[in-house]
Amino acid sequence: MPNIDGKNLQLLRELQADGRRSNRALAETIDMSASSTLERVRELEREGVITGYHAEVDPAAIGRRIEAMISVRVVPKTRELVERVVESIYSLAETVSVSLMSGEYDLMVHVSVPDTASLRAIVVDRIAAIPGVVDERTSIMFEHRRKHVLEPLEA
Repeated sequence: MPNIDGKNLQLLRELQADGRRSNRALAETIDMSASSTLERVRELEREGVITGYHAEVDPAAIGRRIEAMISVRVVPKTRELVERVVESIYSLAETVSVSLMSGEYDLMVHVSVPDTASLRAIVVDRIAAIPGVVDERTSIMFEHRRKHVLEPLEA
């Protein structure tokens, strides 16, 4: 398990809040030298704690006004078939994420589309048509909140 001491925790909080911050500004915020801060960030990256940096985009601002969660059941439930279905769904431009689940449904698919006609098309014409998909259930999302700052939880 990576070393998440107090300074590393501060680094993670600050980078999650603003990943574009310069190393110098980051160092000033956490009261460390720039060289020590840079080394800590690089170590967190090497250890796989920090997995990347990205720009967050508002789906509605790029014409994707409808978001939905689609529960998908796959039969027969073999590793090979499930992986093929996951890859097929993940490759769709409308797909935001695919999660492998336990329970009644095997996959949870998050999509964002321009309108309800597009949602119908992706569910009926694209996802339901994938070999192995035997059932799907769609729920339109009215609101989506995501935490952008995650901290380790105490055991």
